[in-house]
Amino acid sequence: MLIHDPPKLATQARPSWRTALGILVCVRVLIACVMIISDCDEVYNYWEPVHLLSASTTPKAFETWEYAPQYAIRSWAYITLHAIVPGSLAHLPSYVSFYALRVVLAIASSFADAFLYERVAQFVHVRIARYMLVFLVACAGMHSASVALLPSSMVMYTTSVGMAYAMQPASMAASRRTYRATAAFAFGALCSGWPYALVLAVPFVLEELCGAPLGRRLARGCSAALLSALCVGVPTVLIDSLAYGRPTLVALQTILYNVASRARGIGPELYGVEPTSYYFVALALGFSVAAPMALVSLPMLALAARYLPSRIAGSAVQLGLRLAPLYLWLAVLFVQPHKEERFLYAAYPLVCFAAAVTLYLVRAFLESAYLRFTRSPYRASRTMLFSAVTLVPLLAAAVLGVLRTSALILYYRAPIDIMHALPNEAGTLCYAGEWHRFPSHFFVPPQVRVEFVESAFRGILPHHFRRGNASDPLWPWAAYTRTSPTHVNDRNAHEPDRYVALSQCSWLVDTHADDTWEPLMCRPFVDNEASRLAAQTGPLPAKIRATVARALYVPGWDDSLVWRSYCLLRRRA
Repeated sequence: MLIHDPPKLATQARPSWRTALGILVCVRVLIACVMIISDCDEVYNYWEPVHLLSASTTPKAFETWEYAPQYAIRSWAYITLHAIVPGSLAHLPSYVSFYALRVVLAIASSFADAFLYERVAQFVHVRIARYMLVFLVACAGMHSASVALLPSSMVMYTTSVGMAYAMQPASMAASRRTYRATAAFAFGALCSGWPYALVLAVPFVLEELCGAPLGRRLARGCSAALLSALCVGVPTVLIDSLAYGRPTLVALQTILYNVASRARGIGPELYGVEPTSYYFVALALGFSVAAPMALVSLPMLALAARYLPSRIAGSAVQLGLRLAPLYLWLAVLFVQPHKEERFLYAAYPLVCFAAAVTLYLVRAFLESAYLRFTRSPYRASRTMLFSAVTLVPLLAAAVLGVLRTSALILYYRAPIDIMHALPNEAGTLCYAGEWHRFPSHFFVPPQVRVEFVESAFRGILPHHFRRGNASDPLWPWAAYTRTSPTHVNDRNAHEPDRYVALSQCSWLVDTHADDTWEPLMCRPFVDNEASRLAAQTGPLPAKIRATVARALYVPGWDDSLVWRSYCLLRRRA
């Protein structure tokens, strides 16, 4: 154990690994069935390519410029892995495949986090593991990230596994730690096409190399890295090369786009920039009271090393190395002008771990002060004060997590719900200003084609995959993935060929329409921007009420929000 309690205050009581896994699976499978799709990037860059590989109606899927062979900054290896489940269910309605894949993601994330919980209990401290489990189960950020089809979510799973192995202190006898943690970190970074995720492994590598004998440790680390590169990197490069029709290293392409292309004025900043406060707000919404606790974990550890040396027992540096990946990841993200909440997902389990460490150290300081004041270990072991102090933030995190997740589902699920009213007949479904809320072709009947009509948006929209002449027995989708579209660009510039005339539309998704359309299904939907503006007016109590209602579902407070009718409309006869 990296942390030790006084004998009278020590405990070994905790849920078993199987119990923790069962709780996580139950919660996350439920979430998988009801959670919204919070980002259009998830739909167009991941759900749509998965639909291409798994469905018989391949030409209908949308392609973004990132998948165009001339850019090739998205990994088909990642898509191929996730197309296995929908592909095996192609004979069922496509929305069944959507939810089946989500359930698989929920179960995979549950196994990863339950493993992290078990290793924290074994090598760090039982109480920290218990607190972390509550945050993993209850926090809204974990709910969203665990079922999202995003590379950052895959990195989150592998980060949990890699950090679980890294919880064991490094030693020459711990070769399994070296090889398995390296494989986990490498799998997440290479298979997802997210090479930046290797930043999360830096403290692990430092711990591996800083012990004696350096030569043997370096040799073992290099062999682990080489083996992981061969087992993960080679298949990834092979699949991507088959998909694009030429040797392709997506990880390198991604780095060149995000770093080297900035000299040409091209990069992620074209899709929006956010202030530094953006990530603080995202963490607060996703983790409530756990967020500030996570952010102060290293300072709290420094104080504990100074004032509670008997508990840390010379392991402050080792524990600090296990907290450091969160800080490194935040440092990398905070300096980037382009910010997205999904970028944080990779470190979400580490937020839970760091918050649990802080909560334990707060309890440890209180126990130390109580012992100093009473000089009675027996009385300290009998008082409920320490349990109450830790129970309050845990309950707060659980309640706020449920309220936040409920708000997301109740306020913003309409774009998925209305799709179930779409008739299974030939026609064209059109999106105008609501194009970014299209929930993917998994919710569209086979006979329906989805198109865009012109709106105020002037960035680049996705286009349908086009069938070319390429063929390859090793890659059945070569005709689609190797075809280089002509009207694409990496400057987020408007491409006029994306639109059809409104007269060609059989159905339209919008929040308003004229008399030529009749509603098939409408669902209430919160207008977030209008609600934000409304929260800035009126007396202070009304502002507070409206601001809280935007973030959390509080029964009776949703009347302070601005609601719209989100409708599937049919052209009148």
